[in-house]
Amino acid sequence: MPQFLADPNPRLATNDHSLAKTMAEASYQVGIYAGDITGHIEDITKRIADQTELLSAITVETEEMTNANAGIAVSAQALRSEANTITDRMSEAQAAIKQALNDALAFAGDKDRLAANLPALRDALGRINRASRKFDEVAFLRESLVQRVTSIADSTAKNRELCEYIFEELAQVNEAEQATRTDSENVSGMCMHLSDLSAELYYTIVASGVKTADTPFIEAVMDTARQVTEAIENAVDQGEIGLETLFDENYVQMPDIQPPKYTTRWLPLIEKLVPPICEPVSTITPEVVLCTVTDRNGYMPVNNLRWSHPPTDDPVWNATYSRQRIRHRDRISLRISQSTKPFLVMVFRRQLGDRVQVLRDVSAPVIIKGRLWGNVRMLILIKTETIDYILKQMDIHRAIAKVRAIEAERPDEEDEDQGMVLEEAAFVPSPSRIQAFPRKFCVHHAGRLVIIDNNRIQLFYAKDRLVFIQTDDGKAYPIRSTLSELEEKLDSNQFTRCHRNYIVNIDQVEYLNNWFNRGYIIILKGSAKTEVPVSRMFVKRLKKYIEFE
Repeated sequence: MPQFLADPNPRLATNDHSLAKTMAEASYQVGIYAGDITGHIEDITKRIADQTELLSAITVETEEMTNANAGIAVSAQALRSEANTITDRMSEAQAAIKQALNDALAFAGDKDRLAANLPALRDALGRINRASRKFDEVAFLRESLVQRVTSIADSTAKNRELCEYIFEELAQVNEAEQATRTDSENVSGMCMHLSDLSAELYYTIVASGVKTADTPFIEAVMDTARQVTEAIENAVDQGEIGLETLFDENYVQMPDIQPPKYTTRWLPLIEKLVPPICEPVSTITPEVVLCTVTDRNGYMPVNNLRWSHPPTDDPVWNATYSRQRIRHRDRISLRISQSTKPFLVMVFRRQLGDRVQVLRDVSAPVIIKGRLWGNVRMLILIKTETIDYILKQMDIHRAIAKVRAIEAERPDEEDEDQGMVLEEAAFVPSPSRIQAFPRKFCVHHAGRLVIIDNNRIQLFYAKDRLVFIQTDDGKAYPIRSTLSELEEKLDSNQFTRCHRNYIVNIDQVEYLNNWFNRGYIIILKGSAKTEVPVSRMFVKRLKKYIEFE
C-alpha cells in the first residue's frame, strides 16, 4: 500500500492525537452538512428553473390570448359594420317594395283593367307582402346579432385588460424568481467553499498520519489509481494508444438515449483496462457503492457491473442501472475530477433514480506521463444513524487481500467466474422488487386509527400546508408527510405525481379532458368525479401509464 505524504508542518505532529481526531470528525461533519445543503440548494435552483420555464410558457400563452382578444375585438367591430351595411340594404329593399305596392295600388285604380288582372294582382301583392315580412324578420335577427357582437366585444375588451394585468403580474413573479435563483446560487457557492475548506482540513489531518475510518478506503483507492496508471502507461509505451488520442476531449453523444451517453476515441482502451482493476474493489464492503474512473472533465467511461446495463427506453431506469459513458457536470464532480492531491475526501448529495443519497467520495489522481488524465473514485454510502462513523475503524485490508488471493489461486476459473458474475448482474429486479412499498396507510380519525388500503386511495393532495389522503368514497384524511416524501415511498407503478400539489392513483382515473397550456384534467372514478390538473411538466410522465392516440 502507498504511504501518505508527511505533513510539512512539524507542529501538527506534536498535537494531541485525540484533538486531531476531534478536528477530523468536526471537519467531516461540516463536509456532510455542506454537501447536503449544497444538494438541497441545487435542487431548489433546478425547481426554480423549471418554474421559470413554466412562467415563460404562461407568459407566451397570455400574450397570444391578448393578441387573440385584440383580433376578436377587431373582427367584432368589422362584423358590426357589415351588419349595419346589411340593414341599410334591407331598408332600401323595403323602400323598393313599398314603392312597388304603391304602383300596384295605382294600377288597381283602373277599373276597366282591374277585373281582368285581379287574380294576378292579388298574387303579386301576396308575394310582395310575404317578402316584406321576411325582411322584417332579417332585420330583427340583425339587431339581435348586433347586440351579441357588442356583448362579445365588451367582454373581449375586459379579457384583454385582464390578460395585460396577468402579464404584468407574471413579469413581477419572474423577476422575483430570478432574484431567488441568484440568491440560491450564492448560497450554494458559499456552501461549496465551506465544503472545500472542510475537505482541505480533513486532508491535512489524515495526511499527517492520523488514522480514521476512511484510511483503509483511501489506501485502497490510491493503490487502485496506481494500478490504473501503470496499465494505461504500459498501453502508451507499447503503442496501443497515443497521448493525443488518450487526452482527446471530443465527447460524441450517442443518439436516442436518455440521460445522454457519450463515446470518445480512447473509450475502447479504458473499457478493456479499467473494469478488471476496479470491479473487485467495488465489492470490498457493503458500504461501497462503486469504484471506477472519471476523466478530468467528469466523464465516466465505465462503471461497475451492477450499474452498467444496456440502456432502455426508460430514462428513470437508465439513470439508475445504466450509468456508464455519462458526464458529471456538477461542481463537486468537476472539482474531484480535476484534483491532483494524492487523495481527496469529499461529501456530496446525489439523486439516483427516485432515491436521494448522501455519499462520501474518496478519490486519487491518475497521472499519465506527467499529465492529469483523471481520477479513480470510490463512493461510500453514509449511514446517518452511525454518529461516530468517522472514528470507527473498519478492517477492510483482509477483505481486499482475500479477493486478490482468490483471483490469484483460480486463474483457470476466471472466465467461468466472470460469466457467473455477468449472469447474476444481467438480472436486475424491477423497481417494485428493489424497494418495499407500503400497501396501507394508518391515519387518525374520530379518535381511532383507520387503516386505508392503497387501492382505495384516489389521490394525495396538499392544501393549506397540509397533506391529505382522498379515498374512493370522497373522504379526506390528513397525514403527517410531504408529497415529496410520499413520492419516494409509493409504488411508481400505481401512483404518479401529476402536479406540484397532487399525486394520483392511476387505477382511479376514469377519463381526461384537455386543459390550459397543453395540459390535462384527470377525472377520477366515483360519483364525485373529482378533477385533478396535470401540469405540462408532468404530461410526459403521465404518458408512461396511458397510451395516447
